[in-house]
Amino acid sequence: MSQLNVNTIGARTGTTVSLASGHTAVGFGGGKVLQVVYAATSSSSSTTSGTYADTGLSASITPASSSNHIVVLVQNNYHLSTGATAGAGSVKLVRGSTDVWGHDNNSANQIFIRANGGGATVGGSHNITFRDSPSSTSSITYKTQFKTSAGTLYFTYGGVDTMILMEIEGW
Repeated sequence: MSQLNVNTIGARTGTTVSLASGHTAVGFGGGKVLQVVYAATSSSSSTTSGTYADTGLSASITPASSSNHIVVLVQNNYHLSTGATAGAGSVKLVRGSTDVWGHDNNSANQIFIRANGGGATVGGSHNITFRDSPSSTSSITYKTQFKTSAGTLYFTYGGVDTMILMEIEGW
């Protein structure tokens, strides 16, 4: 087992990590968290539309440098209730008016919620973790949007939905 001094990857001074044989540590330049923005909502929203609509969860951040990255962490509670027809819902993350995560049904980053017909319901929660490179020093707003193919899709269902934005220097 080889050892790595973690100072090279920005951890606490004097910390050593053991690596299994054949594994390599990767260091990150910069990496300081410059600011954190937190937003939460307990107001439920719903849609019966096949067109994306705002869930009501959003947060804004103004990066200090255009070379910094924004880490977006989202937690949503959902509930899909269908009638006789099977239904599916999906969610996406939007920066301003640009889809940045989960923007179509073929995306690997797609939250896809499905309920069979016959009055079926399905509920739960999901998380989005996304690193963005907005290349901007202007205020940026991130928000979630959702749609459904049938039935009613609810967000912030029986809980609190949260969004955390972290500006990371360099990286």
